[in-house]
Parts: sequence; C-alpha cells; structure tokens
Amino acid sequence: MKNMGLFGFGKKKGESIKADIVKEKVQEKESVEPKFEGHLTVRIFCSAGASTSLWARNVQKAMDEKGLDAEIRAYSTSVVYEEGVKADVILIGPQTRYVEQDVKNKFPEKKVAVVPVQIFGLMNGEKGLEFIISLL
Repeated sequence: MKNMGLFGFGKKKGESIKADIVKEKVQEKESVEPKFEGHLTVRIFCSAGASTSLWARNVQKAMDEKGLDAEIRAYSTSVVYEEGVKADVILIGPQTRYVEQDVKNKFPEKKVAVVPVQIFGLMNGEKGLEFIISLL
C-alpha cells in the first residue's frame, strides 16, 4: 500500500489507491440503572432558580420517561436550609458553587454536589439524570 498525504496528495494521476478495511466492534452504550429504592427527592439550588428550573424540568421529564419514583425541584439558594432537609440529594447550580461547602457542613448525611457546567449547560435531562444516579 502506498503512503499518501492528506486528501490523496502525492498520488500520481490515474494511480489507484488501496486501503485496508478495518472492522471495528461498536459497543452499545449501557443504560444507567437507578441505584435507589423507594422515592427519591432531589433539590437543586442556584441564585434565582431560573435556569435551574428549566434544567430540573428536563431532568424530571427523563425521570418520568424511565418510570422512576423520583422528583426534582429548583429553588434559590436563599431557601437551601429549609428545602434541603426534604431532599435525598442536594444539587447546586454551577454558578453558585461557592455555597457547596456550607451546604455539605449543614447536611453531612446527604449527597451534596455541584452540577458540572458541562452537564448543566446542555440542559439535557437524560445527562442530568445520569449525573444524579452516579451520586447514589
């Protein structure tokens, strides 16, 4: 087989090129299965709750489509102590990550995490649900 440059440059006019065919095995992406029993309550907190409300709505839709007994609601960080007690998982929007340690100190028995900006910014409910399940 002849070496050629990018886009076939280096090949003489009329010269045919042979290429080896490589078969690759494509792996199916495994679905993430929930690791909880009973009802799961998730709360997400940010400055005003606007962008997190949209994110939470998309995650709730993914939860419902999977038939999970779970709920997620968005709130402002101003009510994190009142609403956090009701949650199994406490999420913090990336824009308010500065409250993470205070929330962890207040609720040491709960799962507390900042949603990565890469997951939050997509507004993809399925990816959000995968993130929540990874915390359990």
